[in-house]
Amino acid sequence: MNLRETNKAKRKKRIVKNAARLFSSVGYDLTAIEAVAERSNVSPATIYNNFDDKIGLLLAVLIDESEDIQQISKRLIAQRQANDVGVIYGLIELYINHPMEFMNKSCWRQALAASTASSNKKFTQEYQNVDKQLKSLLVEVMHALHDEQVFKAESDVQSLGELIWNNVNQMFTDFISDEAMPLVELRDAVKRQTAAILILAEEQA
Repeated sequence: MNLRETNKAKRKKRIVKNAARLFSSVGYDLTAIEAVAERSNVSPATIYNNFDDKIGLLLAVLIDESEDIQQISKRLIAQRQANDVGVIYGLIELYINHPMEFMNKSCWRQALAASTASSNKKFTQEYQNVDKQLKSLLVEVMHALHDEQVFKAESDVQSLGELIWNNVNQMFTDFISDEAMPLVELRDAVKRQTAAILILAEEQA
């Protein structure tokens, strides 16, 4: 990557980070492209050229957040101890906690709606691809634990990993739809439900 491309990538990253802060603080509807541009020290035209519209910018925020989670997930997996099922709980806690560090519930409702209904195919597909990669990491850990004989030989760990991922996604959707639900309640519920899924596959001592 040459200097021009490096500077362009840094500029896009700065725009996305500033957009995330504004979306979280004032909400999606009240966040103006002009405000993001001013905070990022670029022109509004630069944002439109890079992200097409505000929905494209919101989806870029989702992609950036998911890529951050992916990198942290890989580090957690690389540092895990053999036979330690705790890595599964570490990953799902990351998937729940990290998204709420930079966007509030209202903004996440807009974001999830945009990710499924937007006509902005480029950013929608990019977000869905990153989401699939996160699921793959979780499933790969399930397979690794199975190889380490943490789970019963006959266990369908592929399906169990997908089930855990789908449940986390659904619970997160329920959480952002319920304005009164605290994050700790979500964490406790997902941990309890994940344990109920894992016990189906775990070898009994």
